[in-house]
Amino acid sequence: MRRIVILSIVGIVLLTVTVFTAALGVAGTTVSAPEVLSRQPVSGLKADGPPFNWTGSSFQPSAPEIEAMAAVLLDYETGAVLYSLNPDEILPPASLIKLLVMDAILDAVKTGKLDPQADIPIPPAAWSRNAPPRSSLMFLGPGQRASLDDLMLGLAIPSGNDAAVAAALLLDDSVEDFVLSMNRRLSSLGFEKTRMVEPSGYSLDNRTSAEEFARFSRGYIMRHPEAVEKYHSVPAFRYPRLENMLRGHHENTIYQQNFNRLLNIMPEADGLKTGTIPSFGYNLAATAQRNGRRLVSVVLGVQAESTREGNDKRARVSRELLEYGFSEYRLIDPDVPVPGTVRLYGAEYREVPLYIDAAWAREGESFVIPAAFKEKIEAELRVVRRLRGPIPAGAELGRLVYSVHGEELFSVPVRSISGAEQAAWWKQLADCALIVWERVQGEKIPPRVNEYLNPLFTPVVPDQPRN
Repeated sequence: MRRIVILSIVGIVLLTVTVFTAALGVAGTTVSAPEVLSRQPVSGLKADGPPFNWTGSSFQPSAPEIEAMAAVLLDYETGAVLYSLNPDEILPPASLIKLLVMDAILDAVKTGKLDPQADIPIPPAAWSRNAPPRSSLMFLGPGQRASLDDLMLGLAIPSGNDAAVAAALLLDDSVEDFVLSMNRRLSSLGFEKTRMVEPSGYSLDNRTSAEEFARFSRGYIMRHPEAVEKYHSVPAFRYPRLENMLRGHHENTIYQQNFNRLLNIMPEADGLKTGTIPSFGYNLAATAQRNGRRLVSVVLGVQAESTREGNDKRARVSRELLEYGFSEYRLIDPDVPVPGTVRLYGAEYREVPLYIDAAWAREGESFVIPAAFKEKIEAELRVVRRLRGPIPAGAELGRLVYSVHGEELFSVPVRSISGAEQAAWWKQLADCALIVWERVQGEKIPPRVNEYLNPLFTPVVPDQPRN
């Protein structure tokens, strides 16, 4: 009998308060927050993302033994690291540094600083006869004229040290000024371990890491995708040709094959750049595209007894790394569930919409997972749906969790799009009465937002069935 009386009183109070607030025309339990932010982040915090580095993960597919001092394999589209070996070790890039020079030239063409149709000057400092001993050469010299394409091919294929000097002097008054400008640019791009002391790669004091050079190579292709086919995949280079010789000047045309032997043993390979310092080892920044998917690899310090063995071995090592990436990883378009809303009590809005704080989720981008998990990955929203009190914009109210067989791969935050201020007293009273009524109906009392955001508090979230 007492229970019936209590329920009747609660019902009468709830009905009275609801009628009172409705009469005022501002019943807070029917007002939703506007989507004022168009699902853009407002928290100022860096959002989590898919695994951008699978190395060392318990999910990483069995990796090959790579015979190099350092190596990194990247997925081109997403930037995910599929393999790494000593990725941060600082090592000499050798002629890989010429890729930085080519990047600077192509940037200058894009900005109009250089005319791609004009001949380039060939100052004495760039003549092959003035290059250091045992240099790889394009064979620039007096009595010649060369186009910008000649210069770029001379950097990409025979890896001419003379071409590197000519390129530096094309962009700056001196090689020293060019080096300073390149290092400033590297710093501005966030490369801390990569530094140039001279543009040919001859010096052991040039430095980079496999991770940084792989990222640079990926960015280079993104900025200049035409360069891969136009320069880096070309099998051979002839210079000086008849059209390169000024009147009255004659010399033999020199035929040089591309040092990148990967082009010969992997049909999908189409670049990128070799580097060799015999006392250190053989380097190769490589890229290949298969079924519309591109990978980028860097191997540094491959050891060999001879130049021929070194050229062949770095190609084989790179092929093994690229084949691993193509066979063991897949790009997927993830299932991104709609995050919905959070129900608020005692706040100015009844509901506030939520958004997933990850660029790839908002923009519908793909990400890379091990091939074995392609059909097994599951998406699960773990989000609080009821809260008491006001909330700030960008409050983390849950996670979108991706898992395989119940084991979490990664998760990203789910946040409130807009904030909600504390409601007027009569609205708070109405919501308190509603909470009591819902409690009688078996619902749990919703936590306050500060309780939910406290890391020691275990949020009340609905149970999620697992397959």
